[in-house]
This record gives sequence, structure tokens and C-alpha cells, in this order.
Amino acid sequence: MNESPQYLRGRVETLFHASPGFSAGRLKDENDRRVTFAGKVVAAVGEQVILQGAWVNHPKYGKQFQADTLTHDLDLSVEGLAHYLANNPAFVGLGPVKAKRIAQTFGRNFGRAIVENPEAVAKAGPITIAAARNIQTEWLRHQAINAAATELSAFGLTHHQVRSLIDKYGNDAVSIIKSDPYLIVRDIRGFGFKRVDAIARKVGVPKEFPPRVRAGIIDCLDDALDQGHTWIEEADLIERANKLLVMDSLQSREIIEMELSGLISKGVLACDSYDGRFLISRADIRTMERDVEQWLRGGDKDHPSVLDMLGVWQKVHDGELCSALNPQQRAAVVAALTHQITVISGGAGSGKTFTVGDLTIVLDEHGLVVVLAAPTGKAAKRLEQIVGKEAFTIHRLLGFNGHEWSRGPDDPIDADVVIIDETSMVDLHLAWRLLRAIDHDKTAIVFVGDHNQLPPVGPGDLLRDMIHTGIVPGVVLTDVVRQAGELKENSTAILRGTVARTSAQVDARGRRPWYLIDEFTDPWDVRRFLRDLYETVLADKLGYDLLDDIQLLTPKRKDILGVDDLNIELQSLVQRKLWGVETPAVPQGRRPAFLLHDKVIQRRNNYDLGIMNGSIGRVLELLPHGDLRVRFDNAEVTLCRADGDLDDLQLAYALTIHQCQGSEFPCAVVIVHKSHSFMHSQNLFYTGVSRAKQTTIVIGDRWGVRNCATKKANDERSTFLGLWRKGSEAASIKEALNG
Repeated sequence: MNESPQYLRGRVETLFHASPGFSAGRLKDENDRRVTFAGKVVAAVGEQVILQGAWVNHPKYGKQFQADTLTHDLDLSVEGLAHYLANNPAFVGLGPVKAKRIAQTFGRNFGRAIVENPEAVAKAGPITIAAARNIQTEWLRHQAINAAATELSAFGLTHHQVRSLIDKYGNDAVSIIKSDPYLIVRDIRGFGFKRVDAIARKVGVPKEFPPRVRAGIIDCLDDALDQGHTWIEEADLIERANKLLVMDSLQSREIIEMELSGLISKGVLACDSYDGRFLISRADIRTMERDVEQWLRGGDKDHPSVLDMLGVWQKVHDGELCSALNPQQRAAVVAALTHQITVISGGAGSGKTFTVGDLTIVLDEHGLVVVLAAPTGKAAKRLEQIVGKEAFTIHRLLGFNGHEWSRGPDDPIDADVVIIDETSMVDLHLAWRLLRAIDHDKTAIVFVGDHNQLPPVGPGDLLRDMIHTGIVPGVVLTDVVRQAGELKENSTAILRGTVARTSAQVDARGRRPWYLIDEFTDPWDVRRFLRDLYETVLADKLGYDLLDDIQLLTPKRKDILGVDDLNIELQSLVQRKLWGVETPAVPQGRRPAFLLHDKVIQRRNNYDLGIMNGSIGRVLELLPHGDLRVRFDNAEVTLCRADGDLDDLQLAYALTIHQCQGSEFPCAVVIVHKSHSFMHSQNLFYTGVSRAKQTTIVIGDRWGVRNCATKKANDERSTFLGLWRKGSEAASIKEALNG
């Protein structure tokens, strides 16, 4: 074998064998000869490749090319290469004219020429030999990264995703990904198991490949987490994984069980036995929920400042303080003054926030430091406006900068009382972060929310678990206060299965608090009515601002009454009506372009820019390279397409009901139609209509509206906290039988 490496360039025609660590096949080279190759490389049929290695005589297969490395042939055009050479600031002494001469001379063989014969490149320019050797040095320095980027791009990754992998793994990215392509699922946001599995299967990864089986198991468990559960039964998990992996083996379940046992023994997953069942969870999730349990179980101990507050809560109880509150509301304040952890829940119009306001006044007047917070910026701002005291997002309160949390056991929140509003939105991760940053010997915490609303997007169901288990002392406000008005009364009536007809009451501006239009069995009729509503009614007759005052809400993202299609329709309508702009057509399956004045929403926390998930903004300026200038809550930021910032931005003319938890709008237009019946529930309907401050407009069909109002949600989540409820119920039954 020659010491110097040899190269073979061509297109792969056939693969005799392919796996994550070895490929053997046949390619057609530059001279149309068919050549056999083999080696520790990953190849795919149809790829144009460059193999580096040596010719050998195999004792069984004869002459073949033994490949040590494989790179994908960029096959640069002359124009592309010339532009690259001329515009790279590292290539000193090479202008456009000389770059074009070199590109025309060497074409796609430039890489080999600059490495093996820089003198020839210098002559072709002509450039000095020093300039040629500088190009050679820079080319070699970047060659490893360029080769890695080229090979990773073959996996269907974007430039941003390729750079993320290279930043994480360096020049080893290709070998790491080839040895286990399923690492992409873990390390690259937006790449799920099925997408990576399709790539891996194309390069010959066996169905029984252990990393594939483990990735499939974790994907099934993560799917349960995405549905809000914190555990899944072992038998159910194995069944789901078996369907996902589709292994051609009678022993598929045994293979899955073996890999599942390995994940548990390595501490990646956890297994708990409960009532004869084995419950599987992510180890980190299990630890968080156990910690939350420990903290909550101490919630019924005395308030840290109870000795100072004894006379105060008695005055609240007797009505000497907080006299404007009804008995239920005063009981909630007393509970908050008495216990270390308290939960206050209640429906629309029950006066939760008003109660929090009086509680805050009492605490402030007696010298206690009170901190207010909520899960989202919108909810925090609303709390701040009603109570009249600064409120934070929970993330900001905990000092999260996008990478680290500054608040924790070593630096807890400095307060006597922490009040958390909109607790229905708090998932397990956030609850754990919050509770670990509380000094439970010094600081009391009050959770406030509405357990009738939808549960949080993430895993866990903290508010409902606290109420249903009774693990934390609390009060559920059931009385709708007189001042709530018809809108709140009608919203709460949905929880009893009743949907009110259009209000008779009309204010001075011609607005009613409640509209019900339930005559459209055809979803296209709903679309036509919406167009008329936005074109001629909402602004022209009711005086609402189409961007600042109106929010269209719908249960789901897809279909003709889903967020994606409605946003395209409303963008076109609003742009034309307000600014005379005709929007470009949107190709099927593509996202619409963002336009000046567009209403947009941030879909992920971006701590570098300081904009949080759920923040609604307005496009202020269209910048070069597709970048945008956007105003969010009076803060202006620049979103860069190249950095992936726009991937987290969405039009916000229409939003899902889930996206709007914690927010309020002057007017909410809520779609409730039979085409979404599989998603319908009282909680969904109630959450949607209770987003309105002045007017709710319900649009749909009679059957869909009735179904949504009477359908009880089948969304009880499998959480370890939830098991306590069943355990306590069983204990109560046993006690009753023994009594």
C-alpha cells in the first residue's frame, strides 16, 4: 500500500452492505468506470463522493478501493468557486479577476490542486507563491470543518443546525453522528425521532441497532411528557415503542425490555412500583416531582410570620380588615396569613385578583415584603395593573438568563411572601425551580389560579394536583361577585354546561358583552362570516382596533379553521383594509412572509433578546437579509434570520386557545365548531371565552357549541402528585370500612 493517500471520485451506484460504521459498494468514477470500494465510511446510493484511501487486492473480492474517509463532492461551479475565492478575506492578494482565472483553470479540482501543487495555482493567477501558500494554509485549516459541514448537510440539516453540531462536537461531529445518528434527536431542536430515523435507515442502520431502540423508547416517553404526563406504565411504554420501531423480529418486545432495563440501570430513566404497576419516568422528572412533594407536604405548617400575624388574620376573619371581601375571599386571605403554602383558586368573576390585592395591602401595611409573579409577561403585567404593585415573570424573578438560574437554595428569593398568579400555567419544571428558590423557614408562598382552565403546556398539573390532593391548605372561590357582570357570568356558566344566547344589553358604543353565532355547519361559512366581521363590523361598527383590541382564538393549528390558515387569511385582509397592501400568495405548506405592521407572537423564550414565549408584538421595520425590527410591550428588538430568531416568530392575528392563557383582550372572537370536536371540552371553551375583558364573540355551529360546553375533559394527567389523591381516597374508604 502506498504511504501517500489516493483519491477516488464518483457517484455511488450500489451498496452491498451499509451500517453506521462500514459501507461496501460500487461507484462509477469520473471516467465512467465501475469501481468496488469498502471501508469505515457511511455511503448512500446516488451520492457524489470523494473517497480517500488506497487500492488493495482483497483475497476474496479482488481489486478494490479501501476507503479511510468519505466527503461529499461539492462540485462547485466555476462562478461559485471564483466568488468564494475572491470574497474570502483570509485569501490575501486574490482579487476577482485572478480568482476567476484560477477557478477556470482548476474547477472542482481546486481543492486537490491547492493542497498538492500550490505552485500551479500561483502560476494560474498569476499570484505570488507566498499568496498561494497562504491560501493553502487557510484552505487546510478550514478543510476539516468544511468536510464535516458538507457531510452533515447530507443529513438534511440546515446551516444553522450544522453549525450547532460542529460547535458542540468540533471536527468529530461527523464520526459521532455516524456512529449514532440518534444523537441529533437530543442535540438539535426541531429534529424528532421519526425524521432522524428516516435518515438513519437510508444509510443502513439496522432496526435492532441498540441506540435506535433506546432513542425510540425515550421518544415514546417524551411523547407522554408532551401530553403533560410525568410517568407512563411500563407495559404501555413497551407497546408504544414496539409500534414505533417496527422491528422485523419475533423478539422485538424482549429487545425493547432489555434496552429499557439498561436505561433504568444507567439512571437515564426511573422505575417506581405502585399498586402492582411499574411506572416509568425520566429520572430528572422523577427527582423534580419528589422534591416538589417534599416541599408541598410542609405547606400546612404555620406561616413563617404567624406570631406577628395572629391578630391580623383574626381581624380579617371578623371583617375588621378586608371588609370589601365576601366571606369566601376573607377565608382565602386568612389561609394565606396562616400557612406557609396556600392555594387560592376560582373561576372567572370570583374575585381572585381582587382578593390578592387586599392580601397584598394587609401584608404591606404590616411591614412584610411581598413579591408578585406570574408565568408570562402578559399575566405579570395584568397582575401589576390590577394590584398596583410591580410584578415579575417567574423566570425573571429566578434570575434566568437563558442558560443559568441565579436564584436557588444558596441565594433564595428575598421576601416574606411570594404570590404566584395564573398557577394553572405552571408546569413541573417551573414549579421545581420556584420552590427550590424559596427559603421555606422564612418565606410563605401563595399560589393563585383557576383550576377550570386548561392545564400547563409542559408536564405536570400543579394547581389541580394541589387542590385535588388537599396536600396544600387552600380555598376555592365559587361565588361570582355581583360586579363581575354578564360576560363573566356567561363564561362561568359554561362550566355548568350552559351557553348563553346573545346579550340583550347594549352599551353606548353599540357593543354587547356576549355574542353567540352558532348557525354555520359548514366551516367555510365560518370563514366567510369572519371575513365580513373583520371587514365591516369589528372596527367600523363596534369601534375596536383590529390589531390591539381583537384576538381570534381557535382550538388547533391545522385545517381551514386552524391558526395557520386563519393567520394567512387575516394577514391579507388586515393589510389590505388598513394599509392598502396586497399580500403575496403563500405556497402550500409554506409560512407566510412577515410584512410591515404585522401582529406577531414569540413562541419560545429568547433570553438573549429578552422576549418571552407568548409575547405579542408588531413588526416595525423590514431589514436587509430578511431581518425584522419588532416592538414587544414597548421594547424594540431586532430578530435575525441567520440566527434562527424568526423560527420562533409566528403571525398572531389568530392564536390557539392554549397560547392565550394568562392573557386578556378587549374582544375575544372564539371559534367553537364541530370540525374540532375531538379537542372539545368545557375547560377549552371556558378558557377561550374568559380571555375577553369587554366582549366575547362565539362563532360555530349549534352541535359543536353544545358538545364543547357539555364534554368533560379527558385530560387527567398521570403525575406522581396525582397518585396521592387516589392514595388518600383509598385511605378514606378503608377508614370508613373499619369504622
